[in-house]
Amino acid sequence: MRFRKPLTILSRTSSVTNSFVQAILPAIEPTPDEIAEALAILGMTPKTITCAYCGTASTDWDHLCPLVKGKRPTGYITEIRNLVPSCGPCNQSKSGADWHVWMTGTAKGSPRTKGVTDLEARLGCLKRYVAWGQVRPLDLRVLGGAELWDRHWANLEALTAGMREAQLHAAQLRENIVGRLKGSAGLSSG
Repeated sequence: MRFRKPLTILSRTSSVTNSFVQAILPAIEPTPDEIAEALAILGMTPKTITCAYCGTASTDWDHLCPLVKGKRPTGYITEIRNLVPSCGPCNQSKSGADWHVWMTGTAKGSPRTKGVTDLEARLGCLKRYVAWGQVRPLDLRVLGGAELWDRHWANLEALTAGMREAQLHAAQLRENIVGRLKGSAGLSSG
């Protein structure tokens, strides 16, 4: 059994970045009729919802077009036309990848690597869903206002710089603590 390495302050930068993205993106709550229409396009009903990618039990709604790429919003938002039912493993495996590339690719946990037998039918169904949804990325900088947009990302950069500085300080503090514990025979020398 391995000992877990201690976390660093910087190991949380992706969570902070994701928070900065999620904080500005709208989420449009679908009506029951909109959900029913979306499911019908996928060949499902509210009682027969399965993962659109692999067909197992659905646990999540996954963003077909990812919200984040390269640590910035893609312009897609949370709306029913950009959401499909997904199982947890597919949602996690797909992450921010393009759905078609991921489904047909060799990523661990992709439908192709899972051996999904009706993969071509699922791809066709999702292509019809995309054509129905007509989801396009929004110009969020224009919609939000360029000055506010730029200040928002400057705030993230300042916070990340502060996290880097805090990590340097924390590393020195940890080194001092470990050194003093070893010096007082509080730790084994291994």
